[in-house]
Amino acid sequence: MPRLPDTPTPQVLPGRLADWQRALSRHYKRLGHASRQSRFMVDLPDRALQTVADRARPDIVLGISEEGRIVGVLELFKGRDGHAEIGISVEDSFQGKGYGKALFLDGLAAADKLGLRTADLYFASENNGIRSLVHGASGEIQQRGAECEAHIDIGHFKHGFVDMHDPGIPRPTHFHH
Repeated sequence: MPRLPDTPTPQVLPGRLADWQRALSRHYKRLGHASRQSRFMVDLPDRALQTVADRARPDIVLGISEEGRIVGVLELFKGRDGHAEIGISVEDSFQGKGYGKALFLDGLAAADKLGLRTADLYFASENNGIRSLVHGASGEIQQRGAECEAHIDIGHFKHGFVDMHDPGIPRPTHFHH
């Protein structure tokens, strides 16, 4: 899938679950207020973010490193019947550089390699970056107030990603509610 030039490639974070939880905690705490709202649908204080990280049980954590630290993560949680849930966050100062897209594309590819058929993402309705990525993967979005739930058919996604930021691509004029 196409990436922006100079966008780092996401890598599976090294270590085991406890290592991933520590990395997630550090990453979450570096997110600004708006990014916390976008990722968790509420601006959680550091203490609550620590609890979220401590309780996380992802099956895969992909990360993008810059400046000697993890600046973006994708967490993949395998569910039943070939289904996954995905969470993505990128530090504020690294947003808009294609890191979320790289994580998203590689996360769906990892889900496919694990034999997963569908993936869901939950996000705040004002998170236009995730909204665009979901539409580019031919996913469906259901909005309930300030929250959205996205469903992606990974088999359909494998047929191609449409970059919704490409000025030559018509943008959807309506969303599923």
